[in-house]
Order: sequence, then structure tokens, then C-alpha cells
Amino acid sequence: MDYAGTSVFVASTVALLLALSIGGHEVSWTSPVLLAVASLGATGFVLLRKVEQKAHDPLISPQLIGEPVIWRASLTVLLFAAVLFGLIVQLPVFFQTALRTSATISGLLLIPLTLAQVVVSTATGLRISTTGHPRTSMAAGLSIVTVAFFVLAAGIKLGPVFIALLTFLIGAGLGSTMPAAQTMVQWAAGAQRLGVGTALVSFSRTIGGVMGAALASAVLLGRLQVVDPNARNILSRELASIGSSHVEASQIAPALIAAYRWVFLALGGLSGCAAAVAWSIPNLDLAASPVGAFATSSSGNHRKFLAVNTRAAPPAGERESR
Repeated sequence: MDYAGTSVFVASTVALLLALSIGGHEVSWTSPVLLAVASLGATGFVLLRKVEQKAHDPLISPQLIGEPVIWRASLTVLLFAAVLFGLIVQLPVFFQTALRTSATISGLLLIPLTLAQVVVSTATGLRISTTGHPRTSMAAGLSIVTVAFFVLAAGIKLGPVFIALLTFLIGAGLGSTMPAAQTMVQWAAGAQRLGVGTALVSFSRTIGGVMGAALASAVLLGRLQVVDPNARNILSRELASIGSSHVEASQIAPALIAAYRWVFLALGGLSGCAAAVAWSIPNLDLAASPVGAFATSSSGNHRKFLAVNTRAAPPAGERESR
């Protein structure tokens, strides 16, 4: 058990989440206390690599992270999860506070996001199994998400139907990430490190989701504090009565809309970063690899591994005969 690495990782993560949770509303972003906590978290992550290099059984393998395909795909998943969970946490609150929809309608308006994700995720897996090129689907999807968030921020006053349509587009773009990232990491990790590579992707998704939810809340509350110092107290009272059947116009609707515009812009920025990292991943060709096979060249540096969940493309002659 890597006690040192686990301790440093947990302490660094808690410090960064605490800074995001209290920044902009409990304390100022320029507060010495906040800056000290954030610096502590950032320093911990910098030191984590050195700690893991000395560990016999590291929490996060430095050798695995050192491979470009793996760390870039994992970083893409972390940013993807931050966007997804930030949106899932904030969107229902936005519908019910800024647009004053009922809880039932708010839940129904989340269906397009989830449905699009499921459909596109399945389609992406099938496409990868046929073409053997996982990067393009993921990078293109995240690029679409980036544009959709900026359009959402610009048209935030156009009503719930317009927003639901855009969230369908966002869900479709996000749905391409996990199948592609998981396949690339499994391919690069090889048969000997398949379990560790798969766990790393899941780990990145979990940490990204926590940080994304905290970041989105920090942006919302921070902007509300700037727009209207009393808005947070009013929002707390409105959230307390949000389950009532009688829906009234919010007293701070303009402030909420202005704050949520910044939330969507922040999520769009994260999506853009994820897309940039995804496009930087080499355009792997997995179609020639048989299912579950692992081949290493004489140099030992070139691996071809296709995830168990993907299906090798048939030979060219067989395709033509079909």
C-alpha cells in the first residue's frame, strides 16, 4: 500500500477542493488564506510525482503516466468529467431558479443530455471497432461541445426548449469521449498493465467530476457575489422553497442569468482544453490488431493492443466480398 502517495494525493485534492468551495464568497479570491490553501494543493500535486517514483507499489504509476497516449487520454477524461458533472449539478438548479420551471420539467429537460450520451457512446464504440481510429471521434465531439457551450452562454435567455436542444448537442459530443479514451489507454498500456490503465481512466473520471462540480459552484457563487452581494441569501431562500407546486418569478433572475452565463463559459473553456488535449493524441490505427492480441516489435517500444470491447476490422478482401 502506497501510504505516502495516497496521503499526498488526498491532502492535495482536499486543499484544491476547499479553495474552490470557499473562494469568491466565503473569502476573497485574493485572500492570503485562500492563496495559501490553493498553493498547498498545487505543490502537493507537483511533489506527488517524486513520491510515486520512490514507492514500491505506487498509487499512480509514473511509468504508465509517462506514456503520451495514456496521460493525454487520462487528462482528456478528467476534463471531460469536470464538464459533465459541472453541467449535471448546475443545469437543474438553473432551470428551477433562473427559468423557474418545476422540478418535474427540470428533470425532463435533462433527458436529452443523457439520451444523446448513451446513443453516441454506443455508436462511437461501433465506429472504433470498424475503423480502428479512436482519437478523431473523441476530439471532434469535444470540439462540438465547446462551440455548443459558447452558443448556450450567448443564448441563455432564449428559454428552456432552446437550452434543452443545446444540451442534446452537448451530450452527443461528450458521449464520444469514454469509449475512445478507454480504448486508447488499454491499447497503450498493453496486456501486462491493462487493469492499471483501465483503473487510471476511471480514477481520472472520478477526480474530474468532483473538481468540475466544485468549480462550477465556485464560478456561480463568485459571480453572484459580484453582481449582487445579497443574491446568495436570496438564492438560499428560493432553493429552500424550490419543491413547492407554486412557481414564482425569481427576485434575482437577472443576476442568476448573468452568473450562469459565466458558468457555461467556464465549462466551455474546459471543453476547449479537453478538445485541444484530445487532438494532440497520436492518431492511432487499431484496425489491424486482432481482438485481445498484444504484439511488440523488436525494439520493444511499438505496441498494438485492441481493447477487448472492440472488434477487429475484417480483411480488405473479405469486406469486398461482403
